[in-house]
Amino acid sequence: MKTNIFLLFCLFYMPFIHAQEHNHEHARNEIGFGGVAIYSFGHESWGSGAHLHYFRTLGLHSKWSLGGGFEQVWGIGSHFNVGAGVKYQLLNRLSLGLIPGVTFFSHNETDVDHRHEQRETQFTTHFELIYELFHFSHFHIGTVLDYSLTKDDSHAGLGIHAAFCF
Repeated sequence: MKTNIFLLFCLFYMPFIHAQEHNHEHARNEIGFGGVAIYSFGHESWGSGAHLHYFRTLGLHSKWSLGGGFEQVWGIGSHFNVGAGVKYQLLNRLSLGLIPGVTFFSHNETDVDHRHEQRETQFTTHFELIYELFHFSHFHIGTVLDYSLTKDDSHAGLGIHAAFCF
């Protein structure tokens, strides 16, 4: 099942990945948002998620950026994670982000007297592969392939990414 989903994601990106030249300046700051359909390999089920990130390039013509992000997942072991990391501009419109951080899980447990929530944290590594389909001045819209890995689970997501660059 993992192989089939990975192949589906690769096929989705193949038409967009072709030889490109990095021929224009990029804005120094980016605030991005993504909405994704997520498949959890541990739960073997689908859910939804959203992520928000901020990146700032290391220089005017640099392909490297530093920043941080937040991701929320619903429906499949609901959790959220926060982290800080890097983004690299692979091609003109294709970038890869790596954001290690911490995932916060909440487990509802029923006690004899009342219901309470137990929190758990785990280290996470979050990857984002973003392809910008459309550029409208400072606003970019495209696709995102998302993958997160923790000690107990991993999930992949596919969705829409929008960014404001300034």
